[in-house]
Amino acid sequence: MIIIGGTAIHWLNGDEFPVVAGDVFLLQGQQDHYFHNRDRLQMINIMYDPEQIELPESRLLKMPGYCALFMLEPVFRRQHRFSSRLHLKRLSLSRAERIALEMVREVERQDDGYESALIGKFIDLVVFLSRSYQDSPSETNRSAPLLRVGTVISRMEQEFAKDWRLEDFMEIARLSRSHFIRTFTKATRLPPFEYLIQIRLQNAMRLLRSSRLTISQVAYEVGFNDSNYFTRQFTKRKGLSPLAYRKSFQASP
Repeated sequence: MIIIGGTAIHWLNGDEFPVVAGDVFLLQGQQDHYFHNRDRLQMINIMYDPEQIELPESRLLKMPGYCALFMLEPVFRRQHRFSSRLHLKRLSLSRAERIALEMVREVERQDDGYESALIGKFIDLVVFLSRSYQDSPSETNRSAPLLRVGTVISRMEQEFAKDWRLEDFMEIARLSRSHFIRTFTKATRLPPFEYLIQIRLQNAMRLLRSSRLTISQVAYEVGFNDSNYFTRQFTKRKGLSPLAYRKSFQASP
């Protein structure tokens, strides 16, 4: 949701937050919300289902701003009283509005290839907003800690094979052990190293499908120092062994 003009009070799941032109925020799932006390309120609302469109999420998650804006801020909005939202200044708001209106025109005209153009413009908007969030925080507002935790997630995505320690994550996030684990788990619904294992297994699946590496080589390539442990974790979470997964993929039409 992009507020492009005016002001209002936004009621969201029992909480109220003032919104002004330049505010950008994400609503997740079937949340109850409405606006009241409107004063020349204008907004652009973009509804999308990430399961229905092929977003390059593995690449987007490498952006700290994306992790913070699309994963963390919605979860901590009530706790932060909306102070961790993205607020665009006039020039940046104009650019976001332009991209959004181009999306509207694609939907209205439905020229050949409009679906592809629409996805491309949406990704352009998501990247722009993520970069804007990444560039906006200061140590005096509530977006800075979210961005630091977002940086942890993006580092995990980019350096999943690294021999990470919990202290490394704490240093990046500049949070205590308990505060970091609590914040990370609340946002991702997984403890830090469970989340890291999921990333490693996703990359292992890609290598099993696309490379000739042995199972042991795949394990080491994605960050597991013990191939037996890798096989156990893969089988536990995916329901079949790495070798069986590779064979089933190779046997598929």
